Amino acid sequence: MKVSKQQKNVTLDPGFAGEIQRRSGENVFMCYQCRKCASGCPSRMFMDSTPTELMRYAQLGMADEAMKKNTIWYCLSCQTCSARCPADIDIAHVVDTMRIIVQERKIKAQSNKLPLFNRLWMTMIKFMGRAYEPGIVVSLNLLSGKPAKDIGLGMKMIRKGKLKLWPSFKKPFAMIKMFAGARRLKK
Repeated sequence: MKVSKQQKNVTLDPGFAGEIQRRSGENVFMCYQCRKCASGCPSRMFMDSTPTELMRYAQLGMADEAMKKNTIWYCLSCQTCSARCPADIDIAHVVDTMRIIVQERKIKAQSNKLPLFNRLWMTMIKFMGRAYEPGIVVSLNLLSGKPAKDIGLGMKMIRKGKLKLWPSFKKPFAMIKMFAGARRLKK
């Protein structure tokens, strides 16, 4: 019998699910693959794999497979998956935990722009207290060498009132203090 696809070697990390549970308090083995998390995910269309598949990778110890996909970087941490989970798993927290592990292990994502996007997003939250989408997109485009990439779409969205031209700030000093506290806890 012929196999149409070339098999690839998969490295298993039997302690991966345990590490996630230790760090996040979430037991990925409680996931029974109902797919409710994937059906409600607003950024699913951009992800390499669904949140459901990500949970399965964690269960099977497929750490590299889970962490090299763009799924953890495109997650908006909107909590939709967590709210829909009948097993009451905070899937968004599992994803956040995977992001931390990826950065600690210095694992390269399949798309180099995704960690940059995440870093810009978190910096914007830290200093402004909320996301400012035009600022994130402009920064990402400048740092990736394509400064004019989304100007047409951005202007259209600003004219229709979908994006604000100027950022609004919401408790920036409280957010900076919170980030500093988290950094101290990490050390």
